[in-house]
Amino acid sequence: MNIYSSLDNIAFDKPTAVTIGNFDGVHLGHRELINRTIAIGEEKDILPVMFTFSNHPLEFLYQKQIDYLTSFEQKVKIIEQMGIKDLVSVPFDYTIKDMSTEVFAKEILLSKLNATDIIMGFDSKLGNGRQGSVDYLYEVGKKLGFDVHIVQPVMIENMRVSSSFIRELIKTGEVKRADFFLGRKYMLEGKVVHGKKLGRKLGFPTANLEVNQDILLPKRGVYYCKIEIEDKIYDAAVSIGYNPTIQSNKPFQEIFVEAHILEFEDDIYGKSVKLYFMDRLRDELRFNSLDDLIRQLNRDVLRIKNYIFT
Repeated sequence: MNIYSSLDNIAFDKPTAVTIGNFDGVHLGHRELINRTIAIGEEKDILPVMFTFSNHPLEFLYQKQIDYLTSFEQKVKIIEQMGIKDLVSVPFDYTIKDMSTEVFAKEILLSKLNATDIIMGFDSKLGNGRQGSVDYLYEVGKKLGFDVHIVQPVMIENMRVSSSFIRELIKTGEVKRADFFLGRKYMLEGKVVHGKKLGRKLGFPTANLEVNQDILLPKRGVYYCKIEIEDKIYDAAVSIGYNPTIQSNKPFQEIFVEAHILEFEDDIYGKSVKLYFMDRLRDELRFNSLDDLIRQLNRDVLRIKNYIFT
């Protein structure tokens, strides 16, 4: 894939079909946009191009923290698998912020990207203050000589598929339901680091994961996950939370992601792994004793084994 991280020196000789957006999560709604862009590219023998921002506009405008559904690397992998070969991912800055719809179209879409076709979502806005409504985009397209294609929303369970709705599902632990809107399993990537080793002492060794702090963690609790280690897939009980174990008056400070991998004993410290969330098992709990904790961990493992074979 060709990735352009700056608008400097970009020059597409061949005409392009460009879809524009943040594409966080690359959910089913985004996939409609991408597939439409690829189809137009094939129909007109032009290049399908994705234009996005390396930072979220809300982060830049309001210093608002965004809990991302996908890392940049994950996003690239998904869209490349779909057939996009050219990705423009540039910083959202004051220069772009202050551009009117017409100036953005002239200076970026036409001058830089050689766009003949623009593919947008039904509620997309383009330009300073999000002034470029769909109707206005049509007007600008007629004036400047490019076609505008509007993709209607994807509806599931009478809900519009959107990144914000999927974030709410993840925040409430509804990872299984989120699958239907994402079109895939929700996934976290992490590096295995050393922990307290309490799980090993209890007979339930865990892989402690250091994850990207910008990626949204599911609601605290225990989940059934598939874990990918060096291209092999295993079953795991994954705890996300403050790791309270037994009752304590100590304040909670740090959220941990720990995976107990079923029937696995290899040393994987320092290795990168991927967690695919299958379902939520239970809330995070405190226990009166370590014996109570062990009994609950056994129940968690049994539930996963029953899940696998049903």
